[in-house]
Amino acid sequence: MKASRFAHLFQRYQSGQATPEEVKEFLDLVAASGQDDALKEAIGDLLETEPADADRMPVESAGKVLSTIMEEEPPRRNRTRIIAWSAVAAGLLLFLGLTALWRAQRNGGGDNANIARNAITPGKDRAVLVLDDGSEIDLERSGNGAIGVQHGLQAQVSGNAVQYDTTASEQPTFNTIRTPRGGQFRVVLPDGSRVWLNAASSIRFPTVFSEKERRVEVEGEVYFEVASRPWQPFYVKADDMQVQVTGTHFNVMAYADESGIETTLIEGGVRVTGRGDAALLTPGLQAVMGRSGNSINVRKADVDRVIAWKEGRFEFREISKVSCGR
Repeated sequence: MKASRFAHLFQRYQSGQATPEEVKEFLDLVAASGQDDALKEAIGDLLETEPADADRMPVESAGKVLSTIMEEEPPRRNRTRIIAWSAVAAGLLLFLGLTALWRAQRNGGGDNANIARNAITPGKDRAVLVLDDGSEIDLERSGNGAIGVQHGLQAQVSGNAVQYDTTASEQPTFNTIRTPRGGQFRVVLPDGSRVWLNAASSIRFPTVFSEKERRVEVEGEVYFEVASRPWQPFYVKADDMQVQVTGTHFNVMAYADESGIETTLIEGGVRVTGRGDAALLTPGLQAVMGRSGNSINVRKADVDRVIAWKEGRFEFREISKVSCGR
């Protein structure tokens, strides 16, 4: 398809005038490999527009367009195309941020510099709670207050977090909390442990932990601050990797589209096991287990980069297109 057609669809999309058919055609092109340059050029043209309000509107407008594109569900297609969609978004994210910073510096900083820094923002507070019977609760729309999580148990939703009753002793059921692409959320587990979910991540846990141990399963990326209970070890399962702790702070990255699973220790101590291998970590170290092979490799971690998402910061050092596209 000619670049002029792509530019036309982009203009229609960003102005809100596109028909449903044009929206589908545009998003199909965004998801298709090789269209990232065309979209960068279209956003670049938008950034070069000089309205009366100086640079403020183009940067914000381009940022909104990109945010909307990234939040769209990619067209149903094979895995390669889905990864391509994420790669497009990643490249555009860097492009928009660097362009905005360049324009802010060109115009002498001030308010424009703040606009540039805000052109790329962390994920929104969005998550879905899946109960044991399969029913779902949108935590963003549920509002603050108590929600039922089955068998008479309740959890409290407050802003960007949900807290489970730490004194309940009823028969446990399993809950899953998952975030969409571009979403984040916090959970206080029944034992008081605090959990942060990054975008496109999930945690499955019992509404009441057993007296002997605490076990959860995660996908994506999750940060833990585990309540100290030496008599009740805490286990995190991420695919073939298992992390055992009693009370500590650590991050687990286990996205299915990454080449390996990473556990990074911030505070305390953990034992990481998987496929017959094991490693003990001290603060500042990271255990990595590839998707293939049976060994766990330990290396020094860039802790600031690892936990940047939890702190609401973007770190572009050594970041992959796939991870940036989340």
